[in-house]
Amino acid sequence: MADGQELVARVVDALRQTAAGGSPAAPGSVVADLVRTRLRAMPAGAQAVDAIEAGPADPKARAALTTVVAQLLTEDPAFAGYLLTTELGRPADPPTVHLRIGPPPTSARRTTGGILVTLALVVVASLVALGINLGSRPLLQPGVHGYAHAATALRDPGQAQGVLPDVQAMPSGWRIESGPHAGTGTTDDVPCVVRDTCDEQLAYATVTFRVGSRRSVQFTVLTFASPEAAGRAFDTMLGSTGGGDAPVTVPLPPIGDRSAARTRGSQGGEALVRVGTTLLHVHDSGPGATAADIPVLTAFARLLATRSQQAQDGRTPDAAAPSSLT
Repeated sequence: MADGQELVARVVDALRQTAAGGSPAAPGSVVADLVRTRLRAMPAGAQAVDAIEAGPADPKARAALTTVVAQLLTEDPAFAGYLLTTELGRPADPPTVHLRIGPPPTSARRTTGGILVTLALVVVASLVALGINLGSRPLLQPGVHGYAHAATALRDPGQAQGVLPDVQAMPSGWRIESGPHAGTGTTDDVPCVVRDTCDEQLAYATVTFRVGSRRSVQFTVLTFASPEAAGRAFDTMLGSTGGGDAPVTVPLPPIGDRSAARTRGSQGGEALVRVGTTLLHVHDSGPGATAADIPVLTAFARLLATRSQQAQDGRTPDAAAPSSLT
């Protein structure tokens, strides 16, 4: 198993190889993508990744990347431990396994817990390497520093816009009415949600779709610096009554980390969902949106939540709504 310096070197080499156009199936490429996502959540890390992608052979870019990788693994020992279970941390040749006949010594029994933890990490690494989707909910508590599947802040407006569904992700007959629009910080259209923490609201994206002449659905994505900031924004928006008809809470199946739905009389229905570091809003203004049973709103909320989780996992969002949805 690689030591700290060797692990850093292997991670840097894997990132350089993928930046130079290495095969997506090459050993370590999947793990490198995960590391790249974690680095992009760090200001210096994002700069180093951009530099190595611009010049994989540039020694200065390699040195800068080595520095930020070492910083990441030092500050996040649990993530470093996870990398040691992947192909980047394992030796090229598997170690020799010695079988023992008879009861294990006392010291061996005391290490059983550690072995089980290691085996669990190996299983997780294997699933990640195979590209298996482990579901829209994180394996471990989202946003807790030190977990390999922690929620990632989507700082770039392009990442926020990528969460939005496109025409291909929508059911047949739906067309774009306006947008998509995306940007950083806050605007008149997307104001700061929590006034005392505006600096933690990073990016936004919104798009509106229409089907027929009477039904439209608006999707909005807000990204935050942490799950905690997104949670505070969820509470603030949920407690806001806004103008027009008073909101009425309606049933909504559990979606993401937190979810809620309500109707506003003639203004239609809306769903609010938090997934990791994102706050998602779906507003359905069509007929039937004010009914207690709102399957269209629920399906669209699930769609946006799934795409948000894919983006925070470092994947390109590709989830689509059911084709029969009307």
